[in-house]
Amino acid sequence: MAKKKYINTKDVVRLTGLTTDEVYALIHKGQLKAHKAPKSGWRIEEELVLQMFPEARAKVDADVKRVTPQPDVVIPTTLITGREHYDFLISHIREAKKSVLIATANAKRFSIGETEAKATSESFLDIIESLANDEVDIRIISSSPSKGFIEEMEGNERLMNSPYFKFKTCRRSHMKMVVIDNRIIYIGSANITAAGMGPRIDSRRNFETGMVSSEKSLVEQGINIFEEVWSKKRCSSCYYKAECKL
Repeated sequence: MAKKKYINTKDVVRLTGLTTDEVYALIHKGQLKAHKAPKSGWRIEEELVLQMFPEARAKVDADVKRVTPQPDVVIPTTLITGREHYDFLISHIREAKKSVLIATANAKRFSIGETEAKATSESFLDIIESLANDEVDIRIISSSPSKGFIEEMEGNERLMNSPYFKFKTCRRSHMKMVVIDNRIIYIGSANITAAGMGPRIDSRRNFETGMVSSEKSLVEQGINIFEEVWSKKRCSSCYYKAECKL
């Protein structure tokens, strides 16, 4: 079954030419199926918008990322750099079917879906919420999540109450790793931030490099390392174990 993608009122206005008040009216009449997220406002099913306004589909197609996920294709071990982190990782995270494991040092709130000059207000955590709603298991470890990231996460009741989403902090975890569906792995320098993995233009993003692969042995090693940290198997020798909240 295809995943439901949610967009916000600004996206609906951009795609359809409606005013904000006209979008709200359709929501309240029940013609657009939507739910209200604490931090990002109304979340509206994109497919219903496209069915009601067929001309909007061309605009959505124009926003498609340069790198499209191909789940059945073997991904050779490949070096990625700069904007390729956004193009590759965000698109593949969106299309996850079973699970996403994320290890990051920094975690910050950032927007997704740049149409070259400006990003929409859909955030990284909105994608995570959508995956959890589709029963994709999400686990994130971060050593230093920002106040904004924590506030957005904790303010999203649907996400926090989902049995498919879990988040832990580990002061010693400096890993930057993503494992998608136990099939694709990323290991590199990028954190879950706008400058690392977001859609920023080159002049405003970090100099990042990383490796992506679907090579089975690499994926298995990455999962094993993640699980050792997640399950506290590495805690016994840690200097910070007395104050650990893992």
